[in-house]
Amino acid sequence: MGSTVTSRSWRVLEGGVYHVVQLRHNNVSGRRVLLVDGKEIWQSMKVMDVAEDVNFEINGKQGVVKIGVDYFTFNYLCVFQGRPMPEMTFDIMDYKEEGYECKIPVVNVEIVKGKKVAVFRVEMTHKGQTEVFRKRFRDFATFDDYLRGGFDGHHLLQNLPKLPPKQFALFTNHFSKEFLEERRRALEVYVNKLCRIPKAVANPDFVAFFTKKNKSKKKTQQRQESKVRDRRVRGTPSRATQRAKPSANPDGEGEGPIEVRF
Repeated sequence: MGSTVTSRSWRVLEGGVYHVVQLRHNNVSGRRVLLVDGKEIWQSMKVMDVAEDVNFEINGKQGVVKIGVDYFTFNYLCVFQGRPMPEMTFDIMDYKEEGYECKIPVVNVEIVKGKKVAVFRVEMTHKGQTEVFRKRFRDFATFDDYLRGGFDGHHLLQNLPKLPPKQFALFTNHFSKEFLEERRRALEVYVNKLCRIPKAVANPDFVAFFTKKNKSKKKTQQRQESKVRDRRVRGTPSRATQRAKPSANPDGEGEGPIEVRF
């Protein structure tokens, strides 16, 4: 199972803190994206095989990602303060198994924007702390494409577990209990196999998929809850309180889920 994206990530030590510089290069569309610590800072579209230098800075200090072309093969290099930085998959060898464990115990079949979708409840445990995520299969497909792109050209690419295959809706009922149970189990096995590969766990896309986005949503939710409490203390009911209606869906999406628990 190949990837349409080649991804390279470099670890940069600046100010006593490690930062991550990541380049994503879509081999089909030609789209190139540069991220620093998970934040997109630059993108371009190059239909032809064109070399390019992309400048960035961390704490006011300059760096550059060099995209080179050797006939029809691309090569990538990150230089910060005049020194080449180690690529996280190819150059760094000191990763250790981090003890991640994943459970996917529940699938919710929901109506979102008038369309029936399956949402998986993903529970990721690391160092005694468990975080909960809501993921659709297409989220896993995008994540898998990015992750494989990070191992493009590396011998470990062949060791990565395969994402459960897509099934054509014309021939398969995607919302039958049997299909959802099979997909839920296969996704759980897929993620736990990744958790046993230290380089996969250290990959920025793994971290973003199972950590950063969830924490960002938590902070947003906490800020919203704080604003509601402040309004109540002042004696002014919030709009959310005034308009609140009973909902069958505690997650606030769709029109009431059908829960399939295993």
